Amino acid sequence: MGVYVVTGGSGGIGGKTVEILRSQGHETINVDLKGGDINANIATKEGRQNVIDKIHERHPEGIDGLICVAGVAGTCGDMKLMFSLNYFGVTGLAYGIYDLLKKKGGSCVVIVSNTISQGGVHMDLCDMLNYACNQDRNEARILSILEQYDGSNMTMAQGLYATTKYALARWVRRISASWGANGVRINTVAPGNVSTPMTATMSENAKAALAALPIPINYGTDELMHPEDIANVIVFLVSPLAHGINGN
Repeated sequence: MGVYVVTGGSGGIGGKTVEILRSQGHETINVDLKGGDINANIATKEGRQNVIDKIHERHPEGIDGLICVAGVAGTCGDMKLMFSLNYFGVTGLAYGIYDLLKKKGGSCVVIVSNTISQGGVHMDLCDMLNYACNQDRNEARILSILEQYDGSNMTMAQGLYATTKYALARWVRRISASWGANGVRINTVAPGNVSTPMTATMSENAKAALAALPIPINYGTDELMHPEDIANVIVFLVSPLAHGINGN
């Protein structure tokens, strides 16, 4: 059986992913702010390093998969948190335990978003996020720039959320060739409209607007997708069954 690390595995899509992996007999380490096997705030450099160190201590022989689900939407109102968690939390953790994935020919799956197809992406910030020459310095610079943005402006906040996910998707595509050459696959999943705590507070008008978009729902019904629908795809992508899928 394999060893898998899941961020945001205490509920929603992450929780279902943990549940399915454990039902298959895999050792699954849930990394979350609270209620996890490792409790840490991966929106901070210290929190990421804490997780990286603990995973290395537990499994120096390597791990089979990293699944990055943890994230926040524009409605959180904290633009710095959104960038630190959605982008730097994922990339920092992935780079930090890449050596463990490489040891076992493991796989990584990260959650992006259908919102990147809806416009509003701030390409200047996206380009800065993808400039990986010095990630630590770049993070501090970007967070300082975000001070000029009003997190209470939901149109602005949604565009910034889409920016984090667009940059994440582009990062995956760019590194997939080099990672794949070393036996580590990496892919993304854009869940579409899913019934999770993040969507539970949406107004009926907002739900109707989302249902009109050409993205996955439970076709023929008014229901959003269920967390297990997305978790099943994630579990497939990190499994040996998907050994030919990389950079998608």
